[in-house]
Amino acid sequence: DEQYLQWKKLIGLENANLPALDSLSWWVVEDDDVQANHSERVPTKSNLNPSLNQWNSQIQIQNHMNLPRNLTYIHVHKCGGTSIQSAMYRRARQIRNTRFRTHDNDDTTEKPVTLMGVANMHTYKHSYGGGSREKKEKWDKERLGHIRAIANTQQQSQSSSNQLFPIFTVVRDPIERFLSAIQQVMHYPASDFREKCLYEPPQSPLSSFLSKGSKEESEAHLRRQTIQCAIQDMEETNYRRDVHLLPISSHFRLLDHVATMDDDEEAIRRDIAVSVFSMEDIQDVLLHLGNNNDLAQDDGTTNSSSKKSTIHARDRSNVKYATSSILAKLSSNDCDEEMIQQICSLYHVDVELMKWLGFGGESVEKCE
Repeated sequence: DEQYLQWKKLIGLENANLPALDSLSWWVVEDDDVQANHSERVPTKSNLNPSLNQWNSQIQIQNHMNLPRNLTYIHVHKCGGTSIQSAMYRRARQIRNTRFRTHDNDDTTEKPVTLMGVANMHTYKHSYGGGSREKKEKWDKERLGHIRAIANTQQQSQSSSNQLFPIFTVVRDPIERFLSAIQQVMHYPASDFREKCLYEPPQSPLSSFLSKGSKEESEAHLRRQTIQCAIQDMEETNYRRDVHLLPISSHFRLLDHVATMDDDEEAIRRDIAVSVFSMEDIQDVLLHLGNNNDLAQDDGTTNSSSKKSTIHARDRSNVKYATSSILAKLSSNDCDEEMIQQICSLYHVDVELMKWLGFGGESVEKCE
């Protein structure tokens, strides 16, 4: 409709550079098979046609792991992505270090079998920033191939109660995300954005004589100027074509009407189902990815020393990190009503997305 076409024109909903994806896949093989193929860590041919008892063991293991065999995360920047990516890589290492003791039952004997976890992580990079055209085209091709595989597998699993290839992401209140993105992008070394829009206190010997109240009022005014300049800059530079500043919705552009083969008029197109979580619930997501339940070892013991999943967050009030007392304290409290509505307008598509998902937040409450 008209609104969609407007969003498409303003923020590039069909931007070929996005999204960035992190994919985790895992399986189990007999320990001897892994030792023999440790360089490639792939299952042998005999494992591709398991017996009924082996299938039962696989099902029991998957229930124990409480994790889909194939899982993909859409990395929306400034929405806890580093924490989630780290948790997935950590979980992959955990799986590789896990042994399972099962029994291979047949008509005549029952013998113990040791199975070993195998896990692969792959990051499909976005195509923004530096790099050659050939490299970006390679990344785009790899990313699209993975997305098509998800579309095909999800279609096959529609008749089953099990989702064979789930894909998920985390989103954040657009106002909070915008202010956090300003802090990060202005933190870049030699950033022209920082030079253009960061208003800092003048370095003057007289500033030390200002009262605490006068100093706080002066810094609050500088924060407002910084945010106002950033808002105007987004309009002038198309969000600086920076993944941290681009609207959340632009990260989903490849997931609608996915062609199951090379694009042509007769290709079957499918929408990919995505599980979306709020940033407010990220701790629950991390706990599930980290599987903090103790894992059984091959000697019957458990390993409770695995590292817990934690949120990767920088203390923005730390001036040393922010490199500026102004950036360290940016918040929506520095914005007047007009500025809030300007941010709402910049991220209108994301505000509507949050409302449609049923999530709350400052933007849902304040945006007209």
